[in-house]
Amino acid sequence: MNIAKFIPSEMRARMVQDIIAEMGIRPLSNALGVNSKTVYKYKCGQSCPTDEKMTKILAVMKEKYPALLMKYVDELRNDFLAALKSVPTETEITITSRHEAPEKPEPESKMKTRRLTGKPGLEPTEVTKFEIYERLGLSNPIDRILLAKILAPMQGMQTFSIADLANKSNVPQDVVEEYVGRLAEFGYIRKNSRGEYQLAAKIQI
Repeated sequence: MNIAKFIPSEMRARMVQDIIAEMGIRPLSNALGVNSKTVYKYKCGQSCPTDEKMTKILAVMKEKYPALLMKYVDELRNDFLAALKSVPTETEITITSRHEAPEKPEPESKMKTRRLTGKPGLEPTEVTKFEIYERLGLSNPIDRILLAKILAPMQGMQTFSIADLANKSNVPQDVVEEYVGRLAEFGYIRKNSRGEYQLAAKIQI
């Protein structure tokens, strides 16, 4: 079983940076079978190890730095347990479905206006992070954890850039860019005339 695929990008970035601090760039590049430039990109957060390279990193950590490896294993386990607590039981799903009245579909024009701009003069729509998970189709606990890390710093910022979020959330910039694009697509954030982003809805974390 390839456990590397269960490790999110932001944790991969921290793991590889820790092991670089222990081994150095050149020894790690030799162990992974890549050039030093690739490992330097890992160190700077410009790139993230693939599943194949992450498997080799785990092997190196298991052999040379078992205590460091166990620290991340414990963190990953705790993240999974925390994510599982938010998953409703079969009984809860059944009870909810019985009491929910069927919703009348909104006209597409009305949905688009509400989703993208809201109503003038009113506060933005308030949503929870769990509603966003459902809307974006995020069922994997790791994907939900990544998005939660990105959403958290938005709450205290009037405007923000992708670089701001990557720096504050410790999530690789390319991953942040992907999630920001999806949030903007569904109208939870919007881009202003200066090219900065801002919340278009109140998000309960």
